[in-house]
Amino acid sequence: MKRILAGLVLLLVLGGCAGWDSADDLASQAIAEAKANRIDAALSLFDQALRREPENLKALYNGGLAFLYLRRGGEAAQRFQAFVELRPNDALGHFNLARAYALEQRREEALAALKRAVELGFDRHAEILGGGFESIEDDVRFTQIEALVAQRSGIGFDASRRNGAGAYGGEPLRAARLPGQRINAQCKGPKVPPAIAGNLSDVEVNGCPPE
Repeated sequence: MKRILAGLVLLLVLGGCAGWDSADDLASQAIAEAKANRIDAALSLFDQALRREPENLKALYNGGLAFLYLRRGGEAAQRFQAFVELRPNDALGHFNLARAYALEQRREEALAALKRAVELGFDRHAEILGGGFESIEDDVRFTQIEALVAQRSGIGFDASRRNGAGAYGGEPLRAARLPGQRINAQCKGPKVPPAIAGNLSDVEVNGCPPE
C-alpha cells in the first residue's frame, strides 16, 4: 500500500511539472504583455523564461527590446550580448546591441556592433533614423555606415546634414555597396584627417589624401 501511495504522489508531482509553461510559452506571454504596454509584467515573464532556459532566444531578444523601450541600455546590452553569442550572424541582433551601446554612450562598441550588422546584411535605414543613435551620430564613421545602409535600401542620402559630413564635402557616395566590394567616395573640399581615413574597412576614400 505504501508503495502504491508513493507511486501516486510521484505521478502527481510529475504531472504538475509537465503542466508548467515552457520558456517559449512564458516568452510568448511576455510579448503579449509588452504589446499591451504592460512592460513590467513582460520583463517579469522574460526573467522567468530565462531562469527556466537561460539560452532562450525569444526571451533574450524580446527582453532586450523591452529594455530598449525603457531606455535601460545596460540591461538591453546584456540581453543582446547573450543573444549574439548564440546567433553571431544575426544582423538584427547586432543592430539592437548597437542601439543599447549607444544609449550607454559606449561609442566604439556601438559603432563596432552597427558595422557588424551592416556586414551581415542590415538594410533598414528607417530603423537607423529612429534607433536612438544620438550619442554617436556626430561621428563620421556613423555617417559612413548610415550612407551604406541608405544605398542598400535604395534611397538617397544627404551626408551634409550630419556633423561628420566633412569627409564627403556634401558629395553623395557613387556606388552601392555589395558584399565583397568597396565604396569609393569622391571628396571635395576638406581633406580627410588621418584619424578618419581607413576607419571603416569597407569604405575607401579616394581623392582626399590625409593632411
